[in-house]
Amino acid sequence: MHINNIKFKALFQQLDSDRNVWKYSTVNSNDVDFLEYRQKSEWLQSTGLNDRTGREIYEGDLLSWNETVVEVIFEHGSFKVLHDGTSDILLWYCVPDCDVIGSKAERNAKP
Repeated sequence: MHINNIKFKALFQQLDSDRNVWKYSTVNSNDVDFLEYRQKSEWLQSTGLNDRTGREIYEGDLLSWNETVVEVIFEHGSFKVLHDGTSDILLWYCVPDCDVIGSKAERNAKP
C-alpha cells in the first residue's frame, strides 16, 4: 500500500448549524471542506479491510461480531478490536464474520 492510498473519514460539525456530516478524503487531498471545518472534527483512518457485506471498516467503527458489539481501535501499530475490555484480537481475525453497525464518533457526536 502506498502512502497516497491511506484514506480517512471525518465527522464535521458544520459551523452554521448543529448538523454533523461525514466527509471522506485521502491524505493527499486538497479538500477545502476539511480545512473549513477542521476545528470541529473527528478523524478516523481506514483499516483497508471490509466487513462481510463489503462495507469499508474505519478506526472507531462499531462492529457486530459473534453476537456482541466490538470497537475497532489502532494500538501498537495494528488494527484491533476492543472486546470485553481487552484489545488482544486483531481486526483481520473478525472480518469474515463482522458487520459495521455504526461508529463511536457518531455515538459521541452531539445531535
